Amino acid sequence: MAEPATIGLERLELRLERLQLTFRFTYAFHAREVRFECDSGSGFVRMFPETFSFHAERHDPAELYLQLDDLSRKPGLFSPRANARDSEVLIARLVIGIPRYLEQLLNRLESEGRIADTALTRVYEDVALLGQILSRFMGDRDVRERPGIRLAGFHLRKLVFRCLNELVRRRVSTEYLSAYTRGTIDPVDPADDLSEAGFFYTMESGDQDAVNRSLIRLAERSFYRWLEDVCLDEDNHVFEIENSPFEDRESEVRRAVGVSGSERVLRPADLTPFLCRPGNRDCLRVLQKLGRWFLRQYDIDYAAAVIHHGDDMARGVVDPDRVLSRHQTRNYLAALAVLSAPFLAASVAYERAPEFFDLMCSAELLVAGAAVLWFLLYRFCWKRDLTFFHTSVPRVMAGIIVGYLPIFFIDEVWAFSNRSWVILVSVSILLGMVTLLYIYIEVQRRLGDVDLAFARARQIFLLGVLQAFGIGLIITGLTGGLMASRNWSPGDTALPLEALRDVMPPFIGQLPRIVGFEPFYTFPAAIFVMTFMSFFIGTFLQLLWEDIPITEPL
Repeated sequence: MAEPATIGLERLELRLERLQLTFRFTYAFHAREVRFECDSGSGFVRMFPETFSFHAERHDPAELYLQLDDLSRKPGLFSPRANARDSEVLIARLVIGIPRYLEQLLNRLESEGRIADTALTRVYEDVALLGQILSRFMGDRDVRERPGIRLAGFHLRKLVFRCLNELVRRRVSTEYLSAYTRGTIDPVDPADDLSEAGFFYTMESGDQDAVNRSLIRLAERSFYRWLEDVCLDEDNHVFEIENSPFEDRESEVRRAVGVSGSERVLRPADLTPFLCRPGNRDCLRVLQKLGRWFLRQYDIDYAAAVIHHGDDMARGVVDPDRVLSRHQTRNYLAALAVLSAPFLAASVAYERAPEFFDLMCSAELLVAGAAVLWFLLYRFCWKRDLTFFHTSVPRVMAGIIVGYLPIFFIDEVWAFSNRSWVILVSVSILLGMVTLLYIYIEVQRRLGDVDLAFARARQIFLLGVLQAFGIGLIITGLTGGLMASRNWSPGDTALPLEALRDVMPPFIGQLPRIVGFEPFYTFPAAIFVMTFMSFFIGTFLQLLWEDIPITEPL
């Protein structure tokens, strides 16, 4: 590994043409110095007699703040011919340029891996302190509303959080961090000094307890300032503008929330420690915002994980090994395959074992009904736990129920479901594709990325089909006998279902249109066509009359 001093320094140089001078800012990470230099044509010279360094025995953070203040108030430091406007312009450009400069330096040091781990830790400490001092300087000088300054302020928040978060990983003891996430220890100590100077001297003191408390509190504060005040505030558009220093908003949110910016949050351990404190009001508030935000991004899987975790946190019961979400496309397909399996198998083998398939279809209806009763009576009425409901995108489910209302008790729809399977499949495919198209257009309009939009639209579509199938199975099982007897009986006389099923031709292959045992009959043809009809109507009504995402929480 090369010595740190052999690694070339990056510098931030600003040219002022009116005075024909170049102003240079350098963070010399190997010497832990901040240098301000100026070149008026005869080479760079230092602007202050003493160079500030991040060494507690030599300098205080207040000195760096005072140097910045002098640069903004004393134009003569740049040139005898400089005026207040010149210093104002240079300082504004410096404030705008420093965050990008420091971020590029960090990226290079991390990617090259050419400095020792302890030296890189000191770099994180220096950059975190420099970011805090510069943020306070910007606030005191009231320059935040000038062009580019507000963006630089947000960039500093990200940079400070990045460094403090890395310092938590490197310098906070594992036992303390574990106790913090369990909520068994309070990092607040009135004696701690969380100012820039306090942070500086605490890091240099070697007092592990003080380091633990200070880093946790400062990192926690920077986390909320970055995630809640910047990333989740959609009134600012700093993630959408040209030449933004940030990635897209969702990527930045994921990077802040996840331990390593992972695509999925599978277990609580995948979340940042700042969202894992049971009963903490800040955690609960941000988790609620995150759940709603990810739903508006149509990311059902991530939203479900955050919502489940938030409810666990509110109850104070957190299992670090619990799987927080199973909302994945493959799981939806597997569930649809399980629900469809008895009907598909019966279409090719019903005549070999009719009683077996009748039993399987009736059992499926009973299991679905029992699951609904379990949720309504136990989870809702007894436990008052609606987490499963909130994570199942209830607006989609509500739309499907609304879609069933105009079709379930209409004779023409039941008569139509008695048509040839070719017609029913064709109509269902058409309705399904149009529904998917509607959902995709809505998702793509918000997300922009066509591949990502299609993947999430497909996931919402499959979830809707699964919900519509389950609702149709239960509704037709409860009251479908009346409608089938009235609309499927030959002639003017309504036949009992037992007699009707013997005279009706099969739906497809060997699959009867009425399957099961009294009183638990299922109606595969009606379920099939009404699944897509109800989903289409519900989606169409929501997109036409509501100016909110289809995944918006109720």
